[in-house]
Amino acid sequence: MMFSTKALRPGMTTQDPVRDSKGMVLLPGGVTLTDSHIQQFFQRGISVVSVESNESEEDRAARQGLEKERILELFGETGATPQLEQLRRLLMERTDAA
Repeated sequence: MMFSTKALRPGMTTQDPVRDSKGMVLLPGGVTLTDSHIQQFFQRGISVVSVESNESEEDRAARQGLEKERILELFGETGATPQLEQLRRLLMERTDAA
């Protein structure tokens, strides 16, 4: 399951390798995340990480709610241009699927 870097918590386990923008592996799959790992992701501009999911339905719904709030903070109810509206819509759909 893909998580935004902001939603990562220590103790989560990477499902797939975490790569930087050049494709270099920063962290292999199967590693339990620490605060240090998460801070490194922020510093290197990593926006999403694939992690193994064992979250409850309640936790999932809460996470999705926070992600949707963030999308609305960034884009508002509608995008300012057709391109931004399309991006906002795709992000909302992605959040519902995650």
